[in-house]
Amino acid sequence: PPPPPPPPPPPPSLHPYTQQNTSTQNYRNLSKLYACRDTFVCATRHACIPCSYKIGTFDVALDTEFTRSVPNIRPEMCKRMQDNSTLMMSSYSGYYGYMKGMNILTVGDGDFSFSLALARVLLNQPTAKSKIGKEKNIEPCLVATSYESFDTLHRVYPEIQKTLDELEKLNVQVCFNVDATDLLGTLPTSIQTGVSSFHRIVWNFPCTAIADGQDGQNQQMQDNQILVKKFVKQCKRFLHPISGEIHFMHKTKPPYDQWKLEEIVVQEEEVVVVEEVEHLDDKDDNHLCDEAKKSDDCPSCPFVYMGRIVFDRCLLLPYIPRKALDKKSFPCHDACLFVFGWKDTVSKNSKEIKRNATYNNTGRDVDHPIFPSTIPLGGPSQDDAVLPVTKQIIDEIRVIQMTLGSYKERKSRQSQVVCS
Repeated sequence: PPPPPPPPPPPPSLHPYTQQNTSTQNYRNLSKLYACRDTFVCATRHACIPCSYKIGTFDVALDTEFTRSVPNIRPEMCKRMQDNSTLMMSSYSGYYGYMKGMNILTVGDGDFSFSLALARVLLNQPTAKSKIGKEKNIEPCLVATSYESFDTLHRVYPEIQKTLDELEKLNVQVCFNVDATDLLGTLPTSIQTGVSSFHRIVWNFPCTAIADGQDGQNQQMQDNQILVKKFVKQCKRFLHPISGEIHFMHKTKPPYDQWKLEEIVVQEEEVVVVEEVEHLDDKDDNHLCDEAKKSDDCPSCPFVYMGRIVFDRCLLLPYIPRKALDKKSFPCHDACLFVFGWKDTVSKNSKEIKRNATYNNTGRDVDHPIFPSTIPLGGPSQDDAVLPVTKQIIDEIRVIQMTLGSYKERKSRQSQVVCS
């Protein structure tokens, strides 16, 4: 009998590099790591190099071959950054857990560009509607604070008045000389009495101020860890009792990964809580004494680390991370938003949280609205704004980028096509 026909050839691959083995490179820490869906789409569908580095955090130590073949480029080269991104921002709301109707407190916001990004997103959303179709106006309370004085910020950031003027038009409350480690003593009394609680308290790139600009290094690691712990203690009094979260934007490459932010935040120090009682009035004294007794009975920290989300500045324009008291920005493609929530809330069934959020946000309990968590509870779904980063996702991104080559190679091919 004649020999059997040969098997049909495999279908052509869109990216020939998929035929090669990509399992030899190392991966970043993927534990509880998420990425916004638009960041993933930009890295894959648009083959964006900066967004690929945001998700994969490729560097020489992890993947020498990739970094040589596809060097990173400035984040401003992202197509979304070059387009008229201000018109696109309304579709990005919720990616980092910030939603209309929330009370949000930002601390240590040097030039207030992050607070301005939040204000634009929150106030550009359409008016929420209940299930019966009636409109309701939920005005978010956004409080933007800086550790520095008004005069200092004007000296360091000459253009800051434009930002302050826009924040005022958006009804954002701006406060100066607010110490993140002493919110009770430095946050204006009018805000403490006027806002029952905050759904999000945010501190981006926390660090002690160093004169030479080398903040966050190993020499100051212990000081920075103490700084974070004191801040977390303050947050207990101001967070919403159910859907309140603490957010830190933080770099993840050495030496910043050695801070162990996900560990130090959830450490409990009951002694600090008891000592603070002496500085409060009678009413607050009784309240804090009760809290201290609870700490003695249950020494575990009330917060839990929920995960981190890849930082994508395109979703938070016009925010520019800057060094302390310096106009200079710094590279942060490895940065992530670290999310911490109440332990009791995270332990609840995700369906129960979502049901409560739906009930409270239909206008029946406007005074105490409940919002979904930033990190999906109960596993990911297609409706979530973020998705977990896996080895398969990083491999997919790596294949696409290695196939297309460096930015110079891509521009060269485009020029040849135009000339032909």
